[in-house]
Amino acid sequence: MLTIENYIYDFNKDNVPAAVCDPGSVVHFVSRDCFDGQIRTERDLVDHMDFSHTNPATGPLYVNGAEPGDVFAVDILDIRTADHGVIATFAGLGALSKTCQVRTKIVSVKDGVVYFNDVAWEAEPMIGVIGTAPAGEAVPSGYSFCCGGNMDSRLIKKGATVYLPVQVAGGLLAMGDVHASMGDGEVCETGVEIAADIFVRIRLIKQFELRWPLTETEDMWYVNTNGKTCDLAIQRGYEELQRLVMQAYGWDATDAAMYLSVQARLEANQAVLDHNETDEEGDTFRVGVPKLAGKPRLIP
Repeated sequence: MLTIENYIYDFNKDNVPAAVCDPGSVVHFVSRDCFDGQIRTERDLVDHMDFSHTNPATGPLYVNGAEPGDVFAVDILDIRTADHGVIATFAGLGALSKTCQVRTKIVSVKDGVVYFNDVAWEAEPMIGVIGTAPAGEAVPSGYSFCCGGNMDSRLIKKGATVYLPVQVAGGLLAMGDVHASMGDGEVCETGVEIAADIFVRIRLIKQFELRWPLTETEDMWYVNTNGKTCDLAIQRGYEELQRLVMQAYGWDATDAAMYLSVQARLEANQAVLDHNETDEEGDTFRVGVPKLAGKPRLIP
């Protein structure tokens, strides 16, 4: 099995591949937490971090035969976390920042359970950052964009498949920023940030148009988008989902819109409502529809 332990801080077509594989390979990505190991105790506050070394993504991986216009299908086989993670608050950041002190909390994650104060719940490890390199300007790994990045969807976990557009030769896939647990919206801008070992299978779909990342679960399809505002992110999600439904089911735009109006699911990935100057810094949402027995898949 191929193992990768190289770290990047932007999705960039000029990044040198850390490894090369063929389609169908199973790859082990060794990921650091989003703080790049800078937070070790509860005395370590985010105010004193080097923010140029946050949200490290493991990679990039060059996949032989991948060309612009293709799509990666990344099957998430397993996510094995460390035995503790970090939750932190930031001054002035997050929907509830006016009510919060800057604080660091170290929480135990043992035998699949997260322990927080006097409560505990089942861990659901998920990948916060996963994406491919854009053909244009580099995108910091803390941002989301049309090829993925920091989408922070709690559905990107074991058993799911993430579909990512390929814009450059080899795709240059990278991932990291695992959370042992994260709520929709990521209200204080952190989940249970944790180091982890990620195991995925990478398949290649040739020449399929995908404008935004797509997550497949056991019974749903979700388009993941971002935007400078929540409204823009949501609009983009509906538009891409409408296009995929029309293409797969042979319906016109009006019937597809009607179907979304009665069947679509709208959920927040990361919606911390901070002021943003570019789309790549914006809120991320997922817009989904159920899988239908007897109907084609939204993606081959």
